[in-house]
Amino acid sequence: MPKSHFSINSVTSLTSVPKGGRIHVVGVAGVAMAQLAVELTKQGFLVSGSDKDFYEPMGSFLRNSSVTLFKGYGATNVPPSVDLVVIGNAVSYENVEVAVVEERNLPYTCFPRMLHETIIEGKRSIVVTGTHGKSTTTALIASTLLKLGGEPSYFVGGIAQDLPMSLARGNGAYSVVEGDEYDSAFFAKVPKFSFYHPDICVINAIEYDHADIYPNVESIISVFREMVMKMPPHSTVLCCSDYPHVDNLVGELRGKVPSRIVTFGCSPDADISIVRREQVGLSQRVTARSETQGEFTFTIPMTGVYNAKNALVTIVVAMMSGYSLEHATEAVATFKSVKRRQEVRYDRHGITLIEDFAHHPTAVHETLSGIREAFPGRKIWGVFEPRSNTSRRKVFQEPYVAAFKNADEVVLCQVVSREIDANQELLDVDTLSVKIGEGGTSSRALPDPKSIQELLLSNLGTNDVIVVMSNGSFGGLPQSLESALVARFG
Repeated sequence: MPKSHFSINSVTSLTSVPKGGRIHVVGVAGVAMAQLAVELTKQGFLVSGSDKDFYEPMGSFLRNSSVTLFKGYGATNVPPSVDLVVIGNAVSYENVEVAVVEERNLPYTCFPRMLHETIIEGKRSIVVTGTHGKSTTTALIASTLLKLGGEPSYFVGGIAQDLPMSLARGNGAYSVVEGDEYDSAFFAKVPKFSFYHPDICVINAIEYDHADIYPNVESIISVFREMVMKMPPHSTVLCCSDYPHVDNLVGELRGKVPSRIVTFGCSPDADISIVRREQVGLSQRVTARSETQGEFTFTIPMTGVYNAKNALVTIVVAMMSGYSLEHATEAVATFKSVKRRQEVRYDRHGITLIEDFAHHPTAVHETLSGIREAFPGRKIWGVFEPRSNTSRRKVFQEPYVAAFKNADEVVLCQVVSREIDANQELLDVDTLSVKIGEGGTSSRALPDPKSIQELLLSNLGTNDVIVVMSNGSFGGLPQSLESALVARFG
């Protein structure tokens, strides 16, 4: 347990660090922390950072910056004259550099507090939250405002292909950030979004996830409830009422909190509702209606109803930010998605390889459903690695059975247990594969990425779509499979 030195109430503000002062980042190589570290250098601070390794793409990104890097954690990494230490949420109290912070009584903080001070404070805060769709919707809103000349500040928890960076401070009136419900640091067991003080908040979905920190779905609902209840007058909450827990929260809070609550989704009862969709390859044409706009149509270069909803709420936010419906729909029509969200890695000779971040059962189902719409008549392989702290556990054993129904062939990778899984019942991949097969979809469970690649290359036909899904690296399978396809087919 943390010693008394560490507390959420004892974090130090960035304003205490003089320009040119020294900031050290413990756990610097993640997508978020790496970009925060580089942004701090742009604001005139001397920044150093350590991590156990520097994987791509953040490795090259950091090495090409002025951040001083240390591979591996060590007491001597922390500068003698450091003014502030930023401790990442993957860093434990037992970390040797955390011990230095305690021993030397150094000032410290966490990522979400720094993000607020760096790019949100003084702006009108747009925060995208929910179990699914945060990165894509945040990138959609940020790129739309950028294309419309809004010069927003923004943070996206992924590699946003439609933005020059995934974290930047702009000169405009708005900030747009991804608001994660996961906790902030070992000394700040509160959602990251609790630091972001939204004026406009999107709640895309509420479902059970993060089994390592939330005991049940009610505990997740409670943090969203608390966030909405704290929002100020004249703020707006945009809620996807297609999800029962979100719809219930709307019914509970509407008219009882200072903020205005607006619903969107596919339900005809939503304030802003999708009426119909037409999928054309990897794009779709969507018709929606609202009381103020009547029916309107927009096009997005993404598949699936969930992305149609992501784009719809983006248009709504853009109009709330002062832009016209016409200009907002033009901006979303040219969106380039976040990497690893339906990212096409290979598409030649009748074979298509797609990489996706899906790991929650709902996300797996929605991804495969969208791919099925985009590729009618094609054979779809659903290739899945249960890697997240929740997907490795047995909590979703039954929901995963139905999640793969839109695939023709399912290939599952065995769970790799970690120290955090001690005394936890893990997902039974062999039983899951059998259950999927009993439902009429061919399924296999294999021990590792190498055996999965061998299976795929031995059985591929020239009408196949491979969808590789994981929230991690999957042992490099997407990259090695792409290379193998290029070598074989060109």
